[in-house]
Amino acid sequence: MRLFAAVELPEDVREVLSDWWLEASGYLKPSDWRPVPSRLWHLTLAFYGDVTSDDADDLSEHLSACVENMPFMYLCTGGFGVFPRPARPRVFWAGVEDADGGKSLKHLAHCCRRAGHATVRKRTAKETAFRGHITIARARAYPKAPGAEVVNMIPNVPDIRWYADRLSLFQSILRPEGPQYRRLETFYF
Repeated sequence: MRLFAAVELPEDVREVLSDWWLEASGYLKPSDWRPVPSRLWHLTLAFYGDVTSDDADDLSEHLSACVENMPFMYLCTGGFGVFPRPARPRVFWAGVEDADGGKSLKHLAHCCRRAGHATVRKRTAKETAFRGHITIARARAYPKAPGAEVVNMIPNVPDIRWYADRLSLFQSILRPEGPQYRRLETFYF
């Protein structure tokens, strides 16, 4: 099973982001980008790749420990960009961070990565630095990077704030028509 840990988005957050994306996408070439359906938007904290059933059970135990005694997180949107780098964009994203300036989100992401490293022996604890984001669109092939003039015309992501109270473990099922996500377990703060 392909697994990842994520924070789900409330419906009202999805709606505001959808309105923003409708406007922002008008500045990008539709032939270059394939939008991710808003029902699939989430905040990934750790991607584990293929995991056996036994390892998934161990991973669940570690994720449960990550949220033990954790208070709700107060999150907000913050900026947009592309991964992995502007010259070769593969993902267009909207940023997410702690609204109160704290480090709860980064702490939880680090714990989720360590949980993967401890159980499925992937490199999840040593990946690149965590950048909270929601994948809004994926590149079709290798698009030309949008120039500074285009980026400057894209409206800023609206300031959206919300409380997150749970972490979920998802299975990613790859299909020709696009991925499907199945929630396997939820861990409440």
